[in-house]
Amino acid sequence: MGGYVSGPGGVAAWLCGVPVILHEQNAVAGLTNQWLSRIAANVLQAFPGAFAGRDVVGNPVRQDVVALPAPSVRFVDRDGPIRVLVMGGSQGARILNQTMPKVAGLLGDRVTIWHQAGKGAQAETERAYREQTEQLHKVTEFIDDVAAAYAWADIVVCRSGALTVSELSAAGVGAIFVPFMHKDRQQALNADHLVQCGAAVMIEQPDLTVEGLAAELEQRDRAQLEAMAQAARDAAIIDADRRVADVIKSLAKH
Repeated sequence: MGGYVSGPGGVAAWLCGVPVILHEQNAVAGLTNQWLSRIAANVLQAFPGAFAGRDVVGNPVRQDVVALPAPSVRFVDRDGPIRVLVMGGSQGARILNQTMPKVAGLLGDRVTIWHQAGKGAQAETERAYREQTEQLHKVTEFIDDVAAAYAWADIVVCRSGALTVSELSAAGVGAIFVPFMHKDRQQALNADHLVQCGAAVMIEQPDLTVEGLAAELEQRDRAQLEAMAQAARDAAIIDADRRVADVIKSLAKH
């Protein structure tokens, strides 16, 4: 699965004659996986482009996310404010914690927001919302039941880590991605295939403004958000776990 810790284990396995299978989660291969790919018996990738010509199998995601009803079912009879889920990962994303309360102030009662602020950031983020708007929005440190949050949301504003992108696609939820600024644009490239198929919008962090993000949310009605959600679901590889397992079992037989 990559990371520096995989390097010694992969080399040791190869030296002992044990087949090595790589799975690259991101759209850009890390240094360890680039090196191990030279000795691997098979190389799998979640997104096209990490390893040219290698099988694209997706990222395995939680079964409660895969099992969510289709967007056409979830969006039936929805009305009222647009439901915006904000997720910055378990550590939060300071830029989203600073920007979204101001967006809420601009949009007023046109949106209702569920905001995962990250560890230690709940109180500060709640205070920021109170300073910007009289509307009540839900702010939590963490979201324990992420499948329920995806089911609730009309659209998600978030970073674009590999597993987040894969989960959103499997769940069938449209997104506005604000990628973390890696030197190799890893998160931007993770998000790119959902942007290309109309399931997401990407705003690079240097281009993120309160007015721009508010405009992206305001210009889409619920029918358009449902279309984005369906495009996300259509792009999903929901059996990634089976595909990876099949490769492992096939190699184990030989």
